[in-house]
Amino acid sequence: MGLFDKKYCDICGEKIGLLGNRKLEDGNMCKDCAKKLSPFFSDRRSSTVEEIKQQLAYREQNKQVLAGFSPTFNFGEDDKVYIDPMKQSFVVSSRNPGSWSEENPDVMPISSVMSCNLRIEEDKDEIYTEGKDGEQVSYNPPRYKFYYDFYLDINVNNPYFDEIKVKLNNSQVDGIGTMEYNRYQQMAQQVINNLTQGNNTMPNMGMNNGMPMNQGYAPANAVPYQNPNPVNPAFGMANPNMYQNAQAQQNPYVQQNTYAQQQANPYAQQNPYVQQQANPYVQQNTYAQQQANPYVQQPVQPPVAQGWVCPACNATNESGAFCACCGTPRNG
Repeated sequence: MGLFDKKYCDICGEKIGLLGNRKLEDGNMCKDCAKKLSPFFSDRRSSTVEEIKQQLAYREQNKQVLAGFSPTFNFGEDDKVYIDPMKQSFVVSSRNPGSWSEENPDVMPISSVMSCNLRIEEDKDEIYTEGKDGEQVSYNPPRYKFYYDFYLDINVNNPYFDEIKVKLNNSQVDGIGTMEYNRYQQMAQQVINNLTQGNNTMPNMGMNNGMPMNQGYAPANAVPYQNPNPVNPAFGMANPNMYQNAQAQQNPYVQQNTYAQQQANPYAQQNPYVQQQANPYVQQNTYAQQQANPYVQQPVQPPVAQGWVCPACNATNESGAFCACCGTPRNG
């Protein structure tokens, strides 16, 4: 066969146009079939025709799953991580949900995430001063202005790809410690918390691109997460302690319930008698303390701060006008 002989796609059977061939390990594929592959797939040349056909079948099934995907939260500005807490799944895409049809981003269960790590890349430009003749002159020692990009490296258990790279910022961030720098660090940590704790947690509802959820993007059908025991037939039962664990792990300022505190530390019981039994030498009864040393004045205990319970997600807050977990106003 000659170099310019016409080729046919081994996937769809259509004739491959000039410069439209995509080589496979044991055949050829047209550019139209190549567009249907996962955007995270990068091993085409070493894939067989049969393996490509299997992936395209999986991609067709993904369209159906994507149609039922309802992201309540998203993080990122260049690439975006969309999270559906009810189905315990997520999507990574640079597009908005209304324009997913062509890209068909993979819907992945949160339980498939093996690791998620923040990578900050540094870039710099030298700062010059003006010389006697108006030319640029380096400082001694040289001075630089630094810029940063924030990336998430997500490792997943998937038969067609094992890594997803997410760039959170859409323009370089100036300087360590600036408000923008800290915001992207916080955003990255929220994504890591949400994706690396599997079915034992719910997404952090407090922030959306560094803003309270009621100020950022939210689809029309998105509702605050209310059900502490969601069931997802595709990915299995969620942990019944999901809601409580999320409060303890994702937001350290949200108080855990009394029973969980007692289980974690059996000596930190709420019952005064149990406290006395745990340490018989430190009496909790004021009268007993006075009897032990009647000449030592007992310190006055400061008043205990009263928290409040969020009416939307039932999270306990120590203070503040907005819920640290979901952003709902205190009197909302």
